[in-house]
Amino acid sequence: MKPQTILFLVAIPLVGLAVAVEPVTGNSNVKSLFCAFGGIGMTPIHPPPGFESEFAVAVVEINSPSETSNVAVSDFVLLDQAGKATKIKRVVEVEEFNRPRLPTEGIDAYYLNPGGTRPWNGTLPVGRIRLRIKVALLEVPDMPVRFRLKLGSILSKVQ
Repeated sequence: MKPQTILFLVAIPLVGLAVAVEPVTGNSNVKSLFCAFGGIGMTPIHPPPGFESEFAVAVVEINSPSETSNVAVSDFVLLDQAGKATKIKRVVEVEEFNRPRLPTEGIDAYYLNPGGTRPWNGTLPVGRIRLRIKVALLEVPDMPVRFRLKLGSILSKVQ
């Protein structure tokens, strides 16, 4: 029997908190909508080199006054109460998140369930865009309470 992979995610209570932005590229306004982290439930006894078992997902809304092309997620860090950082191993996926919320859907299901997304092409359009960023973490985080995300030269800190 082949073991199944189960992913457990823990939501960080950041929904609706404003994100302070250091506007290096203009007057872009960034808001955190959701963040969760967790690991897969079953791992191999002897994992192969490069095996990833810890992940985080963040959803942010960016309101940009001008179009910016070739933007990439250049950093993502989970921070605990004392400021200890859990850094990423790599960006797994960045998607445009446009899914309508179902009346029976909880907040975690809304932001984590598949569908209503498409791969992000690296362009911040004029106006509003929501991005869902999935990353693999280097280690198990110590109870993070906020995250820091850097998109190109836009640095956003969730306090």
